[in-house]
Amino acid sequence: MEPNANAKKKKNRPVLRLVILCLAAAALALAYGLLSSANRKKAEAERLAAQEAANASSVAVADFDPAELTELTWETAGAEPLTFIVVNGAWQWKTDAAFPADQTALSAMGSAVTSITALRRVENVEGGPAACGLDDPACTVTVTYGAERHTYACGDYNATYKAYYLDADGEIYLTPVNLNTYFSKTLADLLKRDSVPAADWTSRELVTAVTVRDGGEERTMTEAEDFEDTLTALSSVYLKDYAEYYADGEKKAAYGLDGSRSVTVNYRKSVSASDANGNAVSNYLDTTYVFEIGDPWSEDGSLTAVSPASSDVVYLISTEKADALLNR
Repeated sequence: MEPNANAKKKKNRPVLRLVILCLAAAALALAYGLLSSANRKKAEAERLAAQEAANASSVAVADFDPAELTELTWETAGAEPLTFIVVNGAWQWKTDAAFPADQTALSAMGSAVTSITALRRVENVEGGPAACGLDDPACTVTVTYGAERHTYACGDYNATYKAYYLDADGEIYLTPVNLNTYFSKTLADLLKRDSVPAADWTSRELVTAVTVRDGGEERTMTEAEDFEDTLTALSSVYLKDYAEYYADGEKKAAYGLDGSRSVTVNYRKSVSASDANGNAVSNYLDTTYVFEIGDPWSEDGSLTAVSPASSDVVYLISTEKADALLNR
């Protein structure tokens, strides 16, 4: 054999080894991909099977149309029962129709009891109702659909099943949903509160003027550097506590809310619209927001009565905050 031929064979051996290694690597990658795909399919199949098994073993405790709900009553430990009814499609406090009810919160509460699924029904509870907290329920809810009524009592948490005991019309279940989280609300929690539209004037360029009225004194500011402190204080007001949830002009005046002390913000409100071609555009609407400040509350001088001019609710904020709004 010629020397050149031997040399060529020696040169080709590394190339051959490289080709073999590449083919082996490709085969391993393919095998790994197939194995991973198979594992994913297996895991998904197991998940679906577990879900189907869970659905098959679950028990429907309540399955009603929320639109058919007409009355909702609940009672928590140490509190008086509260009853809300549906009138013309809206929730209303049965005791006083003038109460400004939070429709969103009440709708969520209604939905919570019209669809209840349990893990299982408990035939016998060792120790009786006292052993699962149903002798003194955290809350008791009565739901009315026309002439049909159902009662649910919330019991203790069962760590083994990771579920809560629920007495539904005399039958005991274990359910993953704790109804007490929905029905631990007081009347004050269900008041639909006003809010200061601070987001509308985040851009100070949209504010044209801020007027502070304090009795016989009135100051109108048109420059951001002049009204910044007042607007910052107003933007941070959170209307949580209240003295009265429905007050006409005479009642508001009794709290000092007669317009003699107020902060008025004139601004251009951004309103989304569409042009002739359907493109989104922003229009600006000249808007006035008036926030009235009353007298220190007769029951606690550290709080002062306030109210948006358009609201019927008399709210309470700290007197210190009220003084800051008036630049005192």
